[in-house]
Amino acid sequence: MSNYDFYLNSSVGHLKQYIADMKSRPIFFIGSGFSQRYINSPTWSGLLKQLIEDNPEIEMPMQFFIQEHNGDYAKIATELVDFYHTYAWKNYSDKERFPPFLFESSSRSIHLKYKIASILIELMEQFDADNHELNTEIELIKKLNPQAIITTNYDTLLETLFPKYEAIVGQQVIRQKKSTSIGHILKIHGSVEDSKSIIIEQQDYDNFFKTQIYLIAKLFTYFMEHPILFIGYSLSDENIKSILYNVKQIIDTETEPMIGNMWFIEWSSEPISNTIPPKEKSISVGNGESVRLNYIKLHSYEKLYEALYQDSVDIELLKQIEETVYNVVKSDSIKNLEVDIASLRYLTDRESFLDLFTSSTVDGNTLVTFADIQDPNQLAVQYTLTATELCKRVYDGERSYWSHAYDLIRDISINTGVDLRASNNIYHVYMNGISRYSMNMVHLLKKVKDMEPYVIKIDEREIAYPPIEE
Repeated sequence: MSNYDFYLNSSVGHLKQYIADMKSRPIFFIGSGFSQRYINSPTWSGLLKQLIEDNPEIEMPMQFFIQEHNGDYAKIATELVDFYHTYAWKNYSDKERFPPFLFESSSRSIHLKYKIASILIELMEQFDADNHELNTEIELIKKLNPQAIITTNYDTLLETLFPKYEAIVGQQVIRQKKSTSIGHILKIHGSVEDSKSIIIEQQDYDNFFKTQIYLIAKLFTYFMEHPILFIGYSLSDENIKSILYNVKQIIDTETEPMIGNMWFIEWSSEPISNTIPPKEKSISVGNGESVRLNYIKLHSYEKLYEALYQDSVDIELLKQIEETVYNVVKSDSIKNLEVDIASLRYLTDRESFLDLFTSSTVDGNTLVTFADIQDPNQLAVQYTLTATELCKRVYDGERSYWSHAYDLIRDISINTGVDLRASNNIYHVYMNGISRYSMNMVHLLKKVKDMEPYVIKIDEREIAYPPIEE
């Protein structure tokens, strides 16, 4: 074993043990290097260069703009806004290049941002995980179940790799109460699926930095109670510096603190042989201040991803349980109910965890079980999904319009003669004028969608499709 192999095994072993001791899931903070590795997305300078070359209105090369703005990419993007605004309006009739809805926007930057989205969407269309040269890494990534993922990337690679995670974009990260719940991808710099949300020009960054302290406050529980991994960033990245600066102001403004639950993962373009990188790194955060983080330097991510794997209850089930606990606590029909939410984080055995939600007593304390739910307010505990949310769960986020789920329910009615929406049952309840659905409906509709055999349990009957021959 080489000196470097010993270093890497020791470093990822320390990370794995730290996660086990902390008894919580890690948070991934994902930067542009991640997408560059797996979908060959351009660097920031490469993206600006492509934007310049693809616009015939721009006569000067990239280097001209670098000199004009002293290498400030945000200011270069700001100038490109004007070029793309003019270029789009000159090609107003070319609906394939610039769709009509762009011209209805009040934003002058919408045409540039649409072009950026188009570039990244095209790269994602070419992404083939099964035949990718880094397929081993990709398969390891897909097995991970982090608490959440925070990213400054615009593309949808993370949504593809983590289909059970819900993306929350831009300012919604601050506004939505559920944004710090389990199973979310927080896209703090916007998304190609909402091109106007993309942060690229100087004004976008100015607005972002003004609200960043609110973002840090929102995520402070993450930063304090979970292991944090920065993946796909450089040590000089201004986004990381700014975020770490704000974290430092909260925890220690006087010294160079060692933030023990944070790891900076740096990729080496060349294989590492006998050199031994440090296990900690001092990172400048601006204004003459710095912090120290755990540090791992690597060329391949396989051992890191293997160390991050946690045998786990399915993320959908965890989200359902979290929603259930929330609904129990907020229900005004339940009096004097004590729910020790904190203790749930430390239940690692699957059977014990699930038994807790189906037992009537634990250590003499009465618990509300799914079987006990009868009051209309308590029905919200089991039937947590709207039609739109039902559709998202059934199609793993690929479709979000409620009618797709209703089409599957109609197929069940045609095949079995049972209209599941016509009564209250284990799949559906009509409550306060609104239909809501349980995870039983999700599992059933997934079978219908995939054209698998299924059994409906209703009115103490079991109806199989296709019918079982006697």
